[in-house]
Amino acid sequence: MDISEFLLSIPQFGLEFLSSFCIVNGASMRLEDIQNMGCNEFALRSKINMPMKLYKYYPNVVKTVNHKRVNFSIQALNNNTVFMQTPSEFDDVYDSDIHIECEDHVRLRLKEYCNRCLIETKPDSSAQEMFEALLHRAFDLYQSDGSLDRLFLKEPSSETERLSNEVFRNRLLVKAYDGPDWASALSNALLEEYSELCEQLKATFRTACFTTTPYSQLMWALYANNHRGFCIEYTVLPNDPQYQQVYLNLFPVVYCKTRPDMTKRIVDYRDKYPTEENLWDIYLHGALRKSIDWAYQNEWRLILPMGKAEGADYNLQFFPITKVYLGNRMQSRDRNRIIRICKQKGIAYTGVTRKPDLFEMEDCKILCEDCLKMNIKRNRKTQNGIK
Repeated sequence: MDISEFLLSIPQFGLEFLSSFCIVNGASMRLEDIQNMGCNEFALRSKINMPMKLYKYYPNVVKTVNHKRVNFSIQALNNNTVFMQTPSEFDDVYDSDIHIECEDHVRLRLKEYCNRCLIETKPDSSAQEMFEALLHRAFDLYQSDGSLDRLFLKEPSSETERLSNEVFRNRLLVKAYDGPDWASALSNALLEEYSELCEQLKATFRTACFTTTPYSQLMWALYANNHRGFCIEYTVLPNDPQYQQVYLNLFPVVYCKTRPDMTKRIVDYRDKYPTEENLWDIYLHGALRKSIDWAYQNEWRLILPMGKAEGADYNLQFFPITKVYLGNRMQSRDRNRIIRICKQKGIAYTGVTRKPDLFEMEDCKILCEDCLKMNIKRNRKTQNGIK
């Protein structure tokens, strides 16, 4: 059963099945098995069945950036680079959104801050009890000292924790100056900390997205300017030292129905130096986890921690371009430009068209230069005195 057949059969499955299974690289797998894998095992297993061709759709449109007109699609073709995006730029607004419950996060952070203040708490202490204890500690200290410098009495376990203490003290003071009372200030400081964490998690990495087919009608419509753009084929070279960073950081997306609650795990290693295991949590449950609604894309992602992508513009050299597919509705002028670039670089190219008897795409059997539509437009220009 291929991925298209599997997706069509999904409505027949019960909720229990959908909650237990996922789709990875076009195959159904037990979600529990995926979640029990560490980064190394997941990467190794992924590479065993990794496709040797990856594809990326480009809209071929001009954008204005810093008062300059730029065509990033042509730039990617000319330079053989891919742009490393942040998740905030994705089409799916929930993409890479790690599940962190606000109320649980506030309760766990209150417990942590009480601990740092040497305020005794019990395992069953409510959030309200801890809130009031921390509030009185902060308010009384400010009344006596005029500052919160001595708010946290426990020695920080790391430089990261020390800086975290300083940030929270300053945040609380700012909210106290702006707000009507200290209770509101503490509430707003805790909520702001939660919102900031959610944004920080998405800013932990940058990614570039690829698929395994140049014939997806939906992706031509979504990412290639409604069939007016083009699609680039990249040939994966797993043994070439030049591309080792790229190859080792490519992973398939995990499409599933459920989202795990990551609140406690994220809070447990917050304010600590991130380990490989911590980073993999963010990758697997954020960057690589996506709704099963998107499974038709069969996506592979190049993921790098923020700051690791070479170049200040986050354009990264990728595997060699071996073919370019021209959209079925691409304008003749654009088509000629892409063909000219391909010829200069020795890259194969083909037009993509609809199959006559199916709602599917295929390579056009006619060379673009011999296409009747292009010749008609070329003849019209000649008749009008344009050469």
